Amino acid sequence: MELSNLTLFSGETFDENVLGAVALHQTGNAPVQSALLHDFDVVVLMLHEEQEKERIITHTIAGERRTQTVHVGLSALERAVMAGDNNELLTSLIAGEVIWDPKGILGEMRREIIQFQGPLKERILFMEFSRFLHMYVKSKRYMEAGFTMDAYNCVLIALYHWARLEVSEAGCFPDPAVWEQVKGLNSSVHKLYEELTVSTETLDQRVELILLACEFAIMSKMSDCCTILLNILGSRKEPWSIKELLQHSGLSQLGAELPLVLRKLVSRSQIREIASWAEDAGDGHTVRYTL
Repeated sequence: MELSNLTLFSGETFDENVLGAVALHQTGNAPVQSALLHDFDVVVLMLHEEQEKERIITHTIAGERRTQTVHVGLSALERAVMAGDNNELLTSLIAGEVIWDPKGILGEMRREIIQFQGPLKERILFMEFSRFLHMYVKSKRYMEAGFTMDAYNCVLIALYHWARLEVSEAGCFPDPAVWEQVKGLNSSVHKLYEELTVSTETLDQRVELILLACEFAIMSKMSDCCTILLNILGSRKEPWSIKELLQHSGLSQLGAELPLVLRKLVSRSQIREIASWAEDAGDGHTVRYTL
């Protein structure tokens, strides 16, 4: 489809420098998880090289057709694929009709998602493991403080990331509706989800049971899921500071989780920490990490 024909969807005229466009139509088979389609006939995802705001949304009417257009930068869409935390962008990319892709960018992103191998799989495995660990630790701390409902909420999110991890380990890109994927795998995490949400045990007992299962899963999955981090640490002789690791393109989205993962790997003797003197460390020493 020529780019000029996008005006049939939205009534807007677009710069031909746009990198690509995907149209998600409101049909009986439309993905149920896409809130972007609510009360709209079509959503057009418009991909740009970069833009000042991460996402810009416009609404138009052409005849009886209501269109929502989402303008997004390439880096923001790549982050959505990696993080899995923007269901609407992912649904548009995966299920929409590619209507403009002169450089093949959207087609390549789709192929990587379908094949789900190499760097994409490694990064998603590490990201989901890091978030799984983070929410497990938060839930455990809440339980220790006697805040059972907060612990329940955190362990429920931990199970969600565990579910995405299970799907990824099975060789599939985790969909926004990940629990349906997990159900088809007959995975233990689905049974734990049911145990947490519908069991007749007390809430405290349910949370404690799930936390035990989470702890075992974290220990058993740590090495395989942290491959990308271990490879980065081993890519040079000099140890890495936490600042350098957070600036690395493969780890930059994990500001809250990465320090916890590093400490866990150190405690399991899978990596080493090295303390060295630095002018900006005050009376202490700078800690760096290596294999």
